[in-house]
Amino acid sequence: MFLTAHDTAQQQGGRSHQCDATATAAASGEVVAFAVLDGIGSCPEVTAWTREAADRVARAVLHARSAEDGLRQVYDDYAAAGPEFAGAWEQIGAAALVALVVPGQPLELAWCGDVRAYAIRDDQAEQLTRDHNARRVHLDRGKEVGPYDRNRLTSCLGSDETDDEVRDQHGHPAIESTTVDPEELRLVLATDGAYEPLEDFGTPFPVYLTGVPAEAAEDFVATAVHRSRMVTLPQHVDNATAMVIDLVP
Repeated sequence: MFLTAHDTAQQQGGRSHQCDATATAAASGEVVAFAVLDGIGSCPEVTAWTREAADRVARAVLHARSAEDGLRQVYDDYAAAGPEFAGAWEQIGAAALVALVVPGQPLELAWCGDVRAYAIRDDQAEQLTRDHNARRVHLDRGKEVGPYDRNRLTSCLGSDETDDEVRDQHGHPAIESTTVDPEELRLVLATDGAYEPLEDFGTPFPVYLTGVPAEAAEDFVATAVHRSRMVTLPQHVDNATAMVIDLVP
């Protein structure tokens, strides 16, 4: 696949700090790695950690020429180093999603947590990733889903749990990956603060993803934050981030 254009938009919402982060790394031959992270918490320490982690992940994916291998390398490095804390009870971590574009090869995605990837084709949105959260676990097991289960991550960057440990407890590995065959599509990488409010309102995502990538990303996150403010307390309006990437075979 070949990259033709990309852009990113963010809004802070009602949080005290912007703890989403994005990063891009490129090499000769039009090879590009993208990372979108959603930091857990809202404080300066989480902001700094998540930004550094996004850069590390993008560079690792580019160096490995593999979305899964690069993300796993950084995941294992953080696990070996031990947990870091923003406060007495708050461990630093982040949901993470990476995409690798290599000309002539399938698009690669890898993730831990609930940052999502969507393919937009023919005015339809296809979710390419599956969340690592309690909502997914309960749905997979045929159990009732609670109102806050989507906020309870079952895997994240910064955790020291192995694939087997996460799989034994939650039914999925710590890191998952997938590929998309080379074809023309608009790829959207979005944090839950961007996709959840729009999903809750039930409007098809492609409505907010028209125009060039910069316009699409800004409309997506601005609408999400606006709609979140309609139904929740101001301080609970989440950070929202979307990266829009146009690809051709």
